[in-house]
Amino acid sequence: MVEEGPAERAEEAGRRASVYVRVVEVDEGGVVRRVAGVCDEELLGRVFREGDLVLEVNEEFFGGHVVELDEAVAIVESSDNVMAVGELVVSRLIEAGLVHPLSVNRIAGIPYALILRY
Repeated sequence: MVEEGPAERAEEAGRRASVYVRVVEVDEGGVVRRVAGVCDEELLGRVFREGDLVLEVNEEFFGGHVVELDEAVAIVESSDNVMAVGELVVSRLIEAGLVHPLSVNRIAGIPYALILRY
């Protein structure tokens, strides 16, 4: 038996597996880098705290467009730097081989991963 991930469970429950994605291009001394913030739809605008650690899933960084999960994965593949937050998106990025499971951190139980390509 294959265990289902968050995306499959969402789709079975009749919800579309979708996330917020915001992409900006940053000029770093003549080198343009594509930076993406991706978060599970229900996390936008929330703040998570654990001890001295704070994870703020704010509109300014993550609040772009709602896209289906597969489109978000394609955007992550074409981005230089990515901050991904939430069970749905982080688990799909692991499945796609874009994030190693050991690189995932959690604050207040919420998984997040940072991708930096240079």
